[in-house]
Amino acid sequence: MFKGKNWWSRNLLVYLAVFLVVLGLLFGPYFLTGTSFVWQADSISQHVPALVHWQNDLKHLLATGQWPAQWNFQLGIGADYYQTFAYYTLGDIFTYGVAFVSQAHLMAYYNIMIVVRIFLAGIAFLVALHHFTDSRNPWINVTGALAYVFTGYMALSAFSHPYFVNPLIIFPLLIVAIDNLLNPEKPKSKYLYFIIMVAWTLWNNYYFAFIMALGALIFFVVKTTVDKQWLKLTYWLKIILPTIIALLIPMALFLPGLMGLFTSARTNPVFANGLFLYPLSYYLELPATFITNVPGSSFWLTGGFSVLCSMGAIYTLRRFKTYPVLNSVLVISMIMLLSPVFAAVMNGASSPSNRWTFMFTLPMALTVPILLNNLKQMTNRDFYWIIGFFGVAFLSLFYTFNFNFGSKYATVLFIGFAMLVLVYVTRRHPAGLYAIVLLAMFNALTVMQQNRTIDLDPTQSNLLPTKKVEKLIGNQSKYFDENKGETVRTDDGSTLDTADSLQKNASLNRSYIQSPLGNISGMISPAANLAMNGSAHSIETYWSYENGAPAKLFNNIQLLGNSNNDITGNFDRRAVISNVMGIKYWFVNNGGANPPATYKPISDKKINNQTVTKSDDVYPLAYTTDQVVSTKTFNQASPTKKEAYVAQGAVTNALPESTTANQFANQVKSVKIKKSADGKATQTVHYRFTSRNGAEPTGIYLPANADLAGNEVHLEVKNLKFKPFSLYQKATYATNAYKGKTRQAAEADGKTDYTTNTKAFKFNWLRNHANSIGKFVDGYRVTAKYGRTERIFGQRGQNNLSYYSPAKDATLNMGPAKGTSQQQFIPFSFDTLGTYSFDVNVKTIPVDQRFDAVAHQAQANAVPLDIKRDAITGTVNVKKPQILVTSIPYSTGWQSDHNDIINVNDGFVGIKLKTGTNHLNLKYQTPGLHLGLILSVVGIVLLLIFSIVLFFI
Repeated sequence: MFKGKNWWSRNLLVYLAVFLVVLGLLFGPYFLTGTSFVWQADSISQHVPALVHWQNDLKHLLATGQWPAQWNFQLGIGADYYQTFAYYTLGDIFTYGVAFVSQAHLMAYYNIMIVVRIFLAGIAFLVALHHFTDSRNPWINVTGALAYVFTGYMALSAFSHPYFVNPLIIFPLLIVAIDNLLNPEKPKSKYLYFIIMVAWTLWNNYYFAFIMALGALIFFVVKTTVDKQWLKLTYWLKIILPTIIALLIPMALFLPGLMGLFTSARTNPVFANGLFLYPLSYYLELPATFITNVPGSSFWLTGGFSVLCSMGAIYTLRRFKTYPVLNSVLVISMIMLLSPVFAAVMNGASSPSNRWTFMFTLPMALTVPILLNNLKQMTNRDFYWIIGFFGVAFLSLFYTFNFNFGSKYATVLFIGFAMLVLVYVTRRHPAGLYAIVLLAMFNALTVMQQNRTIDLDPTQSNLLPTKKVEKLIGNQSKYFDENKGETVRTDDGSTLDTADSLQKNASLNRSYIQSPLGNISGMISPAANLAMNGSAHSIETYWSYENGAPAKLFNNIQLLGNSNNDITGNFDRRAVISNVMGIKYWFVNNGGANPPATYKPISDKKINNQTVTKSDDVYPLAYTTDQVVSTKTFNQASPTKKEAYVAQGAVTNALPESTTANQFANQVKSVKIKKSADGKATQTVHYRFTSRNGAEPTGIYLPANADLAGNEVHLEVKNLKFKPFSLYQKATYATNAYKGKTRQAAEADGKTDYTTNTKAFKFNWLRNHANSIGKFVDGYRVTAKYGRTERIFGQRGQNNLSYYSPAKDATLNMGPAKGTSQQQFIPFSFDTLGTYSFDVNVKTIPVDQRFDAVAHQAQANAVPLDIKRDAITGTVNVKKPQILVTSIPYSTGWQSDHNDIINVNDGFVGIKLKTGTNHLNLKYQTPGLHLGLILSVVGIVLLLIFSIVLFFI
């Protein structure tokens, strides 16, 4: 193996020159135009807010020595700080420098650190290349680095999830550390290198730690098998102790994060989304995915490898015995691409995500320098195989882009053909290598920009301007917190009175803020988390891991739009649960959906261009009740009645069920509905619909009923089934629609259209939809409309990797009852062609003075709390055993020396009160943090002892 003294100096110089050119061409226009690298979905909703919060926490830590509180009420309705941010900032060492920049330069830091990560990923590859090969030519080596760094994975991650780039830095270094450990000829320092890399892997992010651990295990098994080391005891002893030390050191962060994952709402019981094989289209697109960054890639298979990677892989695979470890890893990886089962295993036994392919990039890129260093050994048969693969890949490209000859994949065709010619020529003319490097640079630029051509067009871009992101961050300070007794200045410079009628600290005065990116549609919960950096106590959060305790209640009452990543959402704008959760203010965008029924504008003034509405029925943070509903009674109720039970009292088995506990719940009524305007009214209607051309609006009818006034109308859908149309049925439907449209046009102007050709239309339609061949894995949406209120129930498909949760039942809040003196038509519409069937009924829940009475009783029973850092205290007197109910999410981290803490209302902290005076004293500690700290200290001590023994004894 070549270990020349000047290897690094020569390679770094070429690497620096090439990467500065590529990175400059890629990112220079963004800096020049003031365009940030902030994507309108996850970046602005998760990563930027987390970094803003982390900057404040780090500055506070450096100034005072005080670590952030473990429980944070600013995170939605309240959440564990360390469990939430372990996934985002706490383990990401590239965020630590934000403590040393001003808030004005935060976005510049965010953008620059993305480029720094990308640059370091290439350096990490060079470390692996230097270790595993004897490649001396720096131009060849930098070509391999280009192939490693600039892939479809990077093109997506750099803009949507910056810390997703970190594994590209860590994984090559981790594999080198493992290989060093297994090599008896390496110096003793190999143990420390191994310990550092394993510890960093776990500290960085527990999700990627799991993926990289499996990847490292595959390498270890292959390497050990090839070297035939299985039966050597000393071999295992040298591995076990350093591994134990390395695993212990990061436990202070890793263990709490892992425990948060196990209790999160994200835990998905549907392994691999119920799939054993991918749809046929996935396999037909797979060859194309290797060489191009296919837009909207399915199952997170971003692909986009350099064409040199495919050529190199073919070269090494045809010489299997020469490169046994590398080829074995390549074969195993390719097999893993063929079934969702493998993708699900790599994704933590959940949905079938192929994010793990960032590891596949390493062996693929390592084949590039092997190929380029051995061009003279290439045979005609090698070229036949390469041409054959390119032929299949190009056919796959045609299929992927629906046989559209004008698609942008033509660039990839050119690169593939040109690279093949250059490689062939360079076998005899070494100077051709420089042309290969230039073409590899162009290939890298193409992959990175293939799906980002609109980023610099403000009318189409998915990226936000830097100044607008900074404004969004600054806007959060304009929202107010009544507990602080602040005077709030509105957009026009006037002030709003924020006097609170409730007892001090009896409520957090939570709020719901409609999307700050109100002019952007189609994004996932955009900017939802920004408000945590203000004082509004906004309830909406959008994190990868949310507390699973309150999610249980929200799922039980079937909150529409509720997801594993966004458990609070907008509560489907239901008045009752919104008030119970302590949402006092609802900030409404111009033209946005109306707030729940009890929320009224408190002024004609605006804050951040949003109308401020307020409810007088908001529940306090804590209150006492003697109205108890057993979990058995609760579980047997309809979703709407469950919501009423929670509003009435406490759902728990800690006290006997009250005989009067169903007073408000009894106000929930079932309303008879009709299948047709003249039909008979029944409690439940079985509905069936098959998509057909020219179909009249269809739905259910709500008869005139004066008793509906003052109620919120809930549409409860049950036993929902859907059978999608086949591709041919869809083509026939589209063709019939075309025929009808042309016929209507002809009738309208009285002219014959001689261009009409239904056969050609059908052929063209099939060609344009060829890539939808195979098993239906997409979702569908059912829309109901009541007056101006529109609600959509979306069943996400099996190809959805974050939100798939199959459900046959749904509850849609259609808002306050309207036009009760006349029969109302509630039409249904469906976005996906096929046959739908379901049962539907209507429930109503009071939102008038009947709910006012229940809410005001809770307010009268409010318990003032003194909320301190990770502690809550207070005093309450009761004449008989009662339940203290709170809207604080339940967690095993809440502890008390003398209070009986219980889980009430299916996911919230409650306390069983004794007769007389009860002194409340709750403390919070992140589950696993104490044990994690102990384990980390033990790991550090063992590391010191191990180092002393290793180097001095």
